[in-house]
Amino acid sequence: MICPYCAKDNDKVVDSRASESGYAIRRRRVCLECNSRFSTIEKIEGFLPTVIKKNGTKEPFVPSKLKTSLEIACSKRPVSNQLLTDIVSCVENDIMQRYRQEITSNEIGEYVMKRLYEADKVAYVRFASVYKDFTDPESFATEVAKFSSMESPEKTDDQWGAAETADDKEGNEQER
Repeated sequence: MICPYCAKDNDKVVDSRASESGYAIRRRRVCLECNSRFSTIEKIEGFLPTVIKKNGTKEPFVPSKLKTSLEIACSKRPVSNQLLTDIVSCVENDIMQRYRQEITSNEIGEYVMKRLYEADKVAYVRFASVYKDFTDPESFATEVAKFSSMESPEKTDDQWGAAETADDKEGNEQER
């Protein structure tokens, strides 16, 4: 591995550990030329599926593209970069665990919206406005109105997790 500090190709691995729920390996390295330390991450290559877009076109799943859209939705909001990274990692991990070759953008969008709703309502509405393709102020207002009635967005029994359990419902009633 080439050192990012001195550009020499003379390093030693000093620590290795599983990362991203076991789908990657994080290696801590030390350059034997300049003694600088740096980390690398190894991932399985070419394993991520194809995303089927709303218009029917297909393209490879690119985690950085999802992260960028989350960063835009969460711009100037109190949402940590770590939470955004966690959301992207959860989507990646779920796809890998299911060994799916294709996934719809709708499936990804629903999962992301659920996580954003829990984290930050404004970020949720920003993401939803693009994802759901609001075409008029009324559709935007309808989504915002869900907050005043304490309604959760489209809770369903889907592949991202079961709908509210009895315990969840009980906890939600106590919050109200």
